[in-house]
Amino acid sequence: MVNRRMRAERRREQLESPQYGWLWKPLVALVALALVVAIVLGVWWSLAPKRFDVETATAEQRAVATPASRGAVTVATLATLVDTLLDKPGGYLRNDILPPGLVMDNMPAWELGVLNQAALLTQSLPTMEGGSGESVARINEALGADPDDWFNTSTEDRLEAARAELDAYLETFGESGSAAFGARGRGVGPWLDDVGGSLDALIEQLSASVGDDDMLADFGIAAAENTDVPWYRVDNVFHQARGQTWALRQLLEAVERDQSDAIAGAGLDEDWQRLLVEVERSQRPLWSPVVLSGSGFGVFANYPLMMAHDLTRARTIIDRLVEGLGGVASEPEAIEPPVTEVDQVPEAAGDDPSAQQIPEGQEVVVDTPASDLAAEGDMAESEPTESRMATDEADSGALAPPQGEAAGEDAPQE
Repeated sequence: MVNRRMRAERRREQLESPQYGWLWKPLVALVALALVVAIVLGVWWSLAPKRFDVETATAEQRAVATPASRGAVTVATLATLVDTLLDKPGGYLRNDILPPGLVMDNMPAWELGVLNQAALLTQSLPTMEGGSGESVARINEALGADPDDWFNTSTEDRLEAARAELDAYLETFGESGSAAFGARGRGVGPWLDDVGGSLDALIEQLSASVGDDDMLADFGIAAAENTDVPWYRVDNVFHQARGQTWALRQLLEAVERDQSDAIAGAGLDEDWQRLLVEVERSQRPLWSPVVLSGSGFGVFANYPLMMAHDLTRARTIIDRLVEGLGGVASEPEAIEPPVTEVDQVPEAAGDDPSAQQIPEGQEVVVDTPASDLAAEGDMAESEPTESRMATDEADSGALAPPQGEAAGEDAPQE
């Protein structure tokens, strides 16, 4: 009886003060599952998209089979780059504020590289096309904004607006449109010069991350000055370079399609192909999940060093292309001496008008009053009459005999 009462008392105490120790097990299981899902998504989203064919991309962007004018391939490729940033696995990740995008850094750095190259080409579109207006200005504004914005207006919204503007701009390159890139490679040289400047900044950061001047000298890379890259930012710089070269590879191929005659006319076919090869070398697959910074023939490779070497070789080729395309960028224009307008100043007493020195090679336009022009006209009309009178007097003097001979007298002798 006592034992039964004690058991009932213990059961009542358990019901009144329950133990919740069993709850931590499902909570731990949920956290572990969320962590596994985040890691899997992070690995999947970190895979860079594959390279696309610019001709296929142009056909998909235009969605029509009618002929297109010069420049359609370049604009369609630019639109495909924007589509890639929005439609790749995970979408645009650089401005994410929640995991797993919040804790990822490789793919956001890659996205920044692609966005930089797209913005550089957009800035050169007015020079290449020559007649672009507000549409290109809005595209340039959207692609040149802060890539980290996530609220009012987010980067995704700007990219969507840029894609819509690019679709409308691409339609003007159709058979019935009025837009077209200029012949003779107009604008290609300045665009390549801007690309070279962006590569210079990457080379400086990559060489600073190497930190060994002797290794840089062996590969012909200049050591960085006044540039410091923390060790935890080395992978960001490396993947940003990968993103820029990935986008640059597509854009170079598109520009080659549109300006093949200008490139061939300048004799730069071989250099252009070499540039494509050097840029493609920077896209070699990585065999390590982290960016290695080894040395010499050690166990680990040095990814920043090899990337800086590839970009340096590409930069050298870009210099030759810019120099070669400078001669075909525009038709030679005749050089005319400048014309300077000079107001007539009344001559003061004792002033010599010839004392005024006029720069050599300049034409001087003098404003002459109408009264002076009329007086000069009267003088010009009187000059032929005076000239004829002087000629008649000379002729009569030549035919008349001397005075002594006319009188039949001999000349006096001394």
